[in-house]
Amino acid sequence: MTTRIYIVEDEPLIADTIQLALEKEGYVVCGSSDNAEEALPEIEELLPDLVLLDINIEGEIDGIACAKYIQENFEIPFIFLTSLSDKDTLEKVTHTNPAGFLNKPFNETGLCSNIEIALNKHKRAFKRKTKKGNDTFFIKEKGRLIKINKSEVLFLEAFDNYAYIITTTNKHLVSYTLKDIHSKMEEPSFIRIHRSYVINIHKIDAISNGYVIMQSHKLSVGKSYKDDLMSHIATL
Repeated sequence: MTTRIYIVEDEPLIADTIQLALEKEGYVVCGSSDNAEEALPEIEELLPDLVLLDINIEGEIDGIACAKYIQENFEIPFIFLTSLSDKDTLEKVTHTNPAGFLNKPFNETGLCSNIEIALNKHKRAFKRKTKKGNDTFFIKEKGRLIKINKSEVLFLEAFDNYAYIITTTNKHLVSYTLKDIHSKMEEPSFIRIHRSYVINIHKIDAISNGYVIMQSHKLSVGKSYKDDLMSHIATL
């Protein structure tokens, strides 16, 4: 999976240097801005995998306030970039729970190492929220934590580098791939039937001519997944 990163940095030379370093290492810079007012709506729209955020950006919303908004509204980790590492600065940013803290100037190795550590830390935290044995999990949506009952999930659907969670009553977009969501669910009742679908077998209404019917949804069954699907179905 390609990691998509958004940069919030008000020094153009540093922003360009970061972008070049990231692209050299195979990351995708999906967007960038020099101020939080512009960055926040773009982050909400693009849902990157990680945000690199300068603490001292200018504007009505500084880096710390921007970080707090990201923390409260999106399930997205962020790494602070700063030329300051004094005690006062560290105390100001600790409450925002950053996934990393990178002092300027930094090299490519340090940058990439911090990104990978932050992403792995975030994945482990998400996995703890959805660990096996839990009947529910939470997703962030429009500034709220939404509780999802696993028993109400019909299926998961791939959408580029994101995934939809389709429940009996709603449809939610999350910033994880289908593969990531499936692995984090850790439920034997969720099986893959197509490269684009993972279904809850307890919610199947019918299977007909290469399709699974779930309420009003008709989902294709990939040829390579058919045998596995049928092995989970009890028939008379």
